[in-house]
Amino acid sequence: MQVSARTLALGALLLASSACSPEGGALEGSVAPLLDLRYERVEAQWAPGELAINFVTAQGSGINTVLKVSALVGDMIPEGYTGPLDIDLAQVLEDGAQRGAIGRSVLDEPARTFPQLERGGLQVDGTPVEAGSRITGDFHVTFVNGTDVYSGRTIFGSFEATVQQ
Repeated sequence: MQVSARTLALGALLLASSACSPEGGALEGSVAPLLDLRYERVEAQWAPGELAINFVTAQGSGINTVLKVSALVGDMIPEGYTGPLDIDLAQVLEDGAQRGAIGRSVLDEPARTFPQLERGGLQVDGTPVEAGSRITGDFHVTFVNGTDVYSGRTIFGSFEATVQQ
C-alpha cells in the first residue's frame, strides 16, 4: 500500500493541531491505567499564598476535578510579580508540610488520598492573577514508594489554564 505525500502531510497537520489544543486532553504517567485522567479544560486558581491547577470535566450540573496540582507559593512571589515560576513540589517547608499536593474529586468515586511526593515540579510561564488570563506550563510528580496503590507511580502533563475568579 502506497501513501501519498499529501496524505502524510494532512495526517501530520491534524496530529499537530490536536496536540496543541488548549482545551481537553489526558494526563500521562504510570497512574493512567488506574484512573481516568482525561479532562475537558484546565483552570488556574489563586488563593492567598496558593496556586492550584485544576484539570476538570463537566458532569451534569457539576464539575469533576480529575486532578488538582496545588502549590504553596506565598513565600515565592513578590508583590506584583507576574513572571515565570519553577516550583519544587516535593520541597519540605519549615512547618514540615510539602510545598505541593495532588488531589482528585470525582462524583461517584471514593475520596482519593495520594501519597507524599518523592519528586515533583510545576513550571508556569507567567503568574497573572486577573480572571480570564491564561497560564501555560507543565508539571510532573512521582509519589514516594510504599504500600499505597499509587506508591512510586507518576503523573505528568502540560497545560494552558484560564485563571478563575
